[in-house]
Amino acid sequence: MEQHIQFVGFSMQEAERFLKKIVSACIDEHHALQKNAEVESPLTPSQASQALKVSLPTLRRYVQLGLIRRHDLGPRRKVFYQSELEEDVKKVEASVFTHR
Repeated sequence: MEQHIQFVGFSMQEAERFLKKIVSACIDEHHALQKNAEVESPLTPSQASQALKVSLPTLRRYVQLGLIRRHDLGPRRKVFYQSELEEDVKKVEASVFTHR
């Protein structure tokens, strides 16, 4: 979706500073994500299901229910990260124990 921004009341220098700040924040966020990705190798769905000791259909169901995070790197490339799987399992376990 394309957005148009008008800088009404901004000087050219103010508009440039504003845009540079936004671009810089995006670049910093990208670098932070890259740093995390370099530290941790992605898991395939098969590897993730083995790590969780569940079947692939069960893993897919967990993703559909929003219990487990999955990253879509393209139409046919889905990956998981071990640290996120561990966090997600802890959240689910915590919510199960608090609802008893």
